[in-house]
Amino acid sequence: FFQEILNKMVITVRRGMMSPSDGTRAIHGCAAMLGLQLEKELPDNVVLVHGMRKANDLSSGRSHLVKTFQVFGYIEGASIASNNKGFGFARFVSPKSVQRALKRNKDSEIEVQDVAVMIKSLKSGGKAV
Repeated sequence: FFQEILNKMVITVRRGMMSPSDGTRAIHGCAAMLGLQLEKELPDNVVLVHGMRKANDLSSGRSHLVKTFQVFGYIEGASIASNNKGFGFARFVSPKSVQRALKRNKDSEIEVQDVAVMIKSLKSGGKAV
């Protein structure tokens, strides 16, 4: 039963009816209400980047993402969504890097491939900027 509900949540994210960060929060929230232990807590060292230029070349898009966000701190990993979804994730070594990126984006624009993007922390306190 629960697997079916999780599958439906994933489908709503894939169809663009719910953002990936909202989907993640919904799944974690439901698990908490049901008393289910998830394997991991939401990471505090990851930013969701959306509004990116849609690209078929995933490695090029990933390179642009890393180049843009490495000024905020050492990047442990980065990925962009396939199928031209226009979003990706940057995982930093330190949560302080996320805070620096959020502050910078609040004060001015962050551009990936000459396109101003919006970023959000995966933790519930992270606000879209």
